[in-house]
Amino acid sequence: MIKLNIKTRILTFVVLFQLIAYSTIQLFNNYTYKKELIKLKNNEIQQTFIATTEKINSLTLLLERNVTDLAITSEHLFSLKQKELLTLEQLKKSVQQILTENFSLFTEAIGGGIWFEPYVIDNTITHFGPYAFHGEQGVEFSWELNTPTYDYHSQSWYTMASDNNWGQGDSNVRTLFWTPPYFDEAGSFALMMTVDALMFDEQKEVIGITTVDWSLTELTSFLDTVRISENASPFFIHKDSEQFLSYPKAPELVMQQATQFEWGKKVLSDNKTNSLNILTDVLIDDVIYNVYFYGTNSGFIFGSLSPVSDMEKEVNGITNITLLTGTSIGTIFIALLIILMRVLFSPFDKVLVLIKSSITHRDDDNDTVEIRHISYHEDNEFTPIVNALEEVYQQVSSYIVQITNNNVQLLQSKNEIHLLNNELEEKVNLRTEQLEAKTQQALDSLTQLKNTQQQLIEQEKHASLGRLVAGVAHEINTPLGISITAASYMEDIIHEVFEKIALGTLKKSEFSSKHKQLTESARILESNLMRTSDLISSFKEVAVEQSSEEFKKFNLFDYLTRVIHALQPRIEQEKHHLELSSTDTSIEIYSIPGAIAQIVNSLVENTLIHGFNNIDSGIIKIKLTSLENRIALIISDNGNGMPSEVVDSVFEPFFTGSRDTRGSGLGMHIVYNLVTQQLHGEINCKSSLEQGTTTTITLPALRS
Repeated sequence: MIKLNIKTRILTFVVLFQLIAYSTIQLFNNYTYKKELIKLKNNEIQQTFIATTEKINSLTLLLERNVTDLAITSEHLFSLKQKELLTLEQLKKSVQQILTENFSLFTEAIGGGIWFEPYVIDNTITHFGPYAFHGEQGVEFSWELNTPTYDYHSQSWYTMASDNNWGQGDSNVRTLFWTPPYFDEAGSFALMMTVDALMFDEQKEVIGITTVDWSLTELTSFLDTVRISENASPFFIHKDSEQFLSYPKAPELVMQQATQFEWGKKVLSDNKTNSLNILTDVLIDDVIYNVYFYGTNSGFIFGSLSPVSDMEKEVNGITNITLLTGTSIGTIFIALLIILMRVLFSPFDKVLVLIKSSITHRDDDNDTVEIRHISYHEDNEFTPIVNALEEVYQQVSSYIVQITNNNVQLLQSKNEIHLLNNELEEKVNLRTEQLEAKTQQALDSLTQLKNTQQQLIEQEKHASLGRLVAGVAHEINTPLGISITAASYMEDIIHEVFEKIALGTLKKSEFSSKHKQLTESARILESNLMRTSDLISSFKEVAVEQSSEEFKKFNLFDYLTRVIHALQPRIEQEKHHLELSSTDTSIEIYSIPGAIAQIVNSLVENTLIHGFNNIDSGIIKIKLTSLENRIALIISDNGNGMPSEVVDSVFEPFFTGSRDTRGSGLGMHIVYNLVTQQLHGEINCKSSLEQGTTTTITLPALRS
């Protein structure tokens, strides 16, 4: 049996213990890390689907709003024609202008038209269907489809409404119809869908429909680029028709039934709206896939076929790197441990050798024991033994040599420690770089979510400015009209005076009278132009501030006064009133002016649409109060109010308590995000039926 010395036994035990303990920890961490990576990947896939389907829902909602706006505008023109306030020619010019302007601004649609029922425009007109579309020269207007040959009344996109009894029984105020997907064989040859909106006269009788045509090319091209893994293949299905609208894995299957595949049948039967659904271990062409799919509010299903091997490859790649790195660190640690053990036990071995070599037999006399000088220069636990022996030989010389050697050994140890510290710093830097890479991945996902949220805020901001522009434009028409009349009148007086001067027939009394008339006209012209200038200046200041997102210090009462001045035309147009008051008109705040303007604009607009519905003359009160280091902005009205269940959900996205309006349900949600996230404030809403609504916003005052 082999006997091991104490040094070997200790070293063997420590190495085996290190191997067993470290291997156990590494295997456990590897298993746990792999599970967390799979969970993180699934969360990343879900966020990708949420962002993609939000884009689809936003596009379809935008199309429905546009076709509804066309229907409302066309109903108004029809009413004017029936009341003989418009001639037929004026009606044609008006619809041409409306369609051209609409699709010039609405680039998401390829075109659309206004289509009336036979004889509703005139008892001699059977077809009245103007159409506008995006052509090579921009937006082009056409009457080419307004013929008995084409007979749009018999087209499937038109008869869809009549076949469904014109939407009777639908709970929505204005029924919308979506056609199944189809190829445009007349012009663009693109995959398209058309949305129809019904038009009614004042007696709620159907007078026709408006249409907006949507080319799916841009959307499907975007969806084809969405990849949740290296070899994933996306697909896009229309739920009602059960047809593929996009399938890059097999482009020839576009507009064919998805139910021809077993996984397609499960996707159509198992999908849940606004929820990520997964079919696992689906065999397609001898490859095992996981099928991820997400149902949208607008009747589409977006999904992706992801090979199971992609997920395993990605997860195993990261875990293998982690395992290899950990193994390398463990190996280095064991090597360092062996070296350290050898260094620790080297004095013991050296003392044994010296002691053995100090006692020998003389060469010429084997029986005589000879004791030699022990040359030992170390300073450790064996030094007393060596010193005792050295006292027999040469104590003084031994001490001197030992001190010298100890100094050399100390310097060597210091250099070794320095090298070990450098190695440790390199390992720390490597781990830090790996951690930063993982952190950056998480930040990238967060940035995508924030960009989607910012897009929604920008859309609402542009809509708010659009309503502001319409109100200001309406208000400045009156002073501008008066100014033009005054200028024309002054021009006539000047011509008349100069003609009489030229003829020598101008009397002093006439000159004095004309002078008074010119002075009065100039005063009228100046006052109306100043009024117009004030309106434009107020709108300009508010519009510029609303487009800025920079924090700055400003007087909140003065700024709100300008905002309300810009909103006044819109409020007076609805015959309502707005009152601003403050406990201190010198309140200053460090915040974002544009965000505050958008919040006030959205709350006032929300009150005009919902709170004052069926109310002839409502009052909106805005009160400003200073509360120590915070500022309270209280906006109240005496409108219809809301039930408690609506108040509890008023800040939720896509929630609206009045489906008969054109609201998206995003206005109050965006206000909530602006107050809490961008301005770091708080918002609270209180209301009850027939008791009006009060919204309280508290914001930080000045930054310390």
